[in-house]
Amino acid sequence: MKIENRIDNEILERVELHFSVEHPKEPTPSLQELIEMVNKMEPGSVKSQTFIMEVTSRFGRSSTTGVAHVYSNSEAAEATVPSHVKDRHVRRGAHSEPVVEESSAEEGSSEEDTEENTAEEEVSEDSEADEEGS
Repeated sequence: MKIENRIDNEILERVELHFSVEHPKEPTPSLQELIEMVNKMEPGSVKSQTFIMEVTSRFGRSSTTGVAHVYSNSEAAEATVPSHVKDRHVRRGAHSEPVVEESSAEEGSSEEDTEENTAEEEVSEDSEADEEGS
């Protein structure tokens, strides 16, 4: 990996890295591999605070360029990174914290709703049985 341009953005508490990767006779590196490469190139970076914003591969060439944002803290990342980028990082196994917590919370509420619906169905079946017996 070669860092083409490094921009220190103090306002957004991040470092913006424009990079290129040569990968002869190999496929385009995965999101997880790119994050690992960026973390090696940027001292003090943390995997959970590193986001690959853009990746472009050249047809017929084993060359990939891209942009990575490395945040100084998780609060800055949470406030700045678009939700679709966070989702993409979780789906592809690069990160696991931001969206997984939200989806597990939603699953928990849907399980509670299912239990409530089941309880309501049992009550309505009991009342129907009482009406038939009378």
